[in-house]
Amino acid sequence: MPVSNREGGIMNLDWGTFQTGDWLIGLVSTFVAYVIFTFLQRFLHRIPFLRIIAFQLNLLALALLTLLFLTPQLTGLHHYVLSAVQATAVFLLVVIVFRAIDIFFFDQLRRWRHQAPVPVVVRDIGRWALSLVISVFLIRYFFAGVNLDVLAVSSIVAGYILGNATKDSLGNLFSGLELNTDSPFRIGDWVTMGNHTGCVVDTTWRATRLKTKTHDYIVIPNSVIAREPIINYSCPKRDHGCIIKVGVDYGTPPNKVRQTIMQVLDDTPPVLKQLPPVVRLTDYADFSINFTIRFFIADYAELEEIMSDVMYRLWYAFKREGITIPFPIRDVRIKERAAGEEVERDKEIRQLQDLLGNLDLFSSLSTDDLKRLAEQAQIRVYGRGECLVNEGEPGGSLFLIRNGVVKLTVAQADGRQTVLATMTSGQFFGERSLLTGMQRSATVTAEADVVVVVVDKPVLAPILQANTNLVASLAAVLEQRDADRAARRQADSKMPVVPTPQLVWLQRITRFFGLD
Repeated sequence: MPVSNREGGIMNLDWGTFQTGDWLIGLVSTFVAYVIFTFLQRFLHRIPFLRIIAFQLNLLALALLTLLFLTPQLTGLHHYVLSAVQATAVFLLVVIVFRAIDIFFFDQLRRWRHQAPVPVVVRDIGRWALSLVISVFLIRYFFAGVNLDVLAVSSIVAGYILGNATKDSLGNLFSGLELNTDSPFRIGDWVTMGNHTGCVVDTTWRATRLKTKTHDYIVIPNSVIAREPIINYSCPKRDHGCIIKVGVDYGTPPNKVRQTIMQVLDDTPPVLKQLPPVVRLTDYADFSINFTIRFFIADYAELEEIMSDVMYRLWYAFKREGITIPFPIRDVRIKERAAGEEVERDKEIRQLQDLLGNLDLFSSLSTDDLKRLAEQAQIRVYGRGECLVNEGEPGGSLFLIRNGVVKLTVAQADGRQTVLATMTSGQFFGERSLLTGMQRSATVTAEADVVVVVVDKPVLAPILQANTNLVASLAAVLEQRDADRAARRQADSKMPVVPTPQLVWLQRITRFFGLD
């Protein structure tokens, strides 16, 4: 305890009393300053870099505040105490500077240049090596009396003991270094390692982490990866080949099958056009002719979605073209008798005849003419998202919607698609293309599964050639529909729109069908 005495009425305190007071003032000052710093740090955290180095920054602030307010007190202790605080402050300052350089060159700069990130394990080892070098220099500078040879021998002994105790971890470390030296994959690549497939999220000194397509994470030790074959789906390029096998009935000509498949691939946007797809006939099986389809996509990550889309489209295209996919087992279904088929066919024709007769376009046709149209009309099925017709392509057929909903769109100058209308069961489009051969004025896309009745020019031509008086009534219907369309466009644009007169339609129909 501090001792006091009185001489001449004046109190004299010994040195310990003053030393205790200095320590108390210094500690309180350091604490208050650190609290103020932590308060200011809330605003500094808005800077991403400062959030990353928050831990080192806090330690540096604490060391600097200690030196600022407690240097005289630390001087009175063992001389190594003040040196340790000074060395710590310098070490943290250097680490923060090099951390900033590390983030700039290996994160920000590579992101700007769209380069792959440097693996974590390489950066970690670089930081450890740099920290070791800095520590040696600081020990030599601030602790001149320390014998580094003794520390080196002690480190070797400790390293031998730790190496035996952590040989699995060291195996993972060296395997990680080997993987990063060979670079069989990068962050963001889709790979298969053994029985595991996923996207490489990161690689540490111990393990590599994959993210699967079900958003699960798989952590694989580097020593295990070094013994497994690795399939990289993203290297050397990210485009990926897909294989689909399909069998069709022997009654279908192979060239027709190939043409249908190629059209489906051409109409599927994600299929790469710069790498042409290939369709090969690969086998004459017991009950089918088998084809192998190969096409390329931009990224393995989209494999399942795109393959599913292609197979969806193949089914609908085969259905429209009358191509049958046989059962993979012996077909023992009992066929309906010819008489039953004839009854069903007659029923189908009567239904189509009623549908066509309800259209104002064909209201002037006789019963026999309607029956002829119904007998020769085609029934087509389209899946959701498929295009029935494309804007600008040549026409020559009319589409009557039997079931489903379609969307009509036109392309703007900037490439955007504007929706004109939607159509549903009982409505039709393409009458101008059927009667005059005009190009398609809009793109028509199936909003859901759609069944349409298609009437082509070759079906209607014999009827008009046999009864040319029908041309005038058809021209009148076109004039009326064109006037209705013009009225709607005028209401939308507030600009006058002049419909095409009946005489012009009459001339176009006559010329298109060669009735001059």
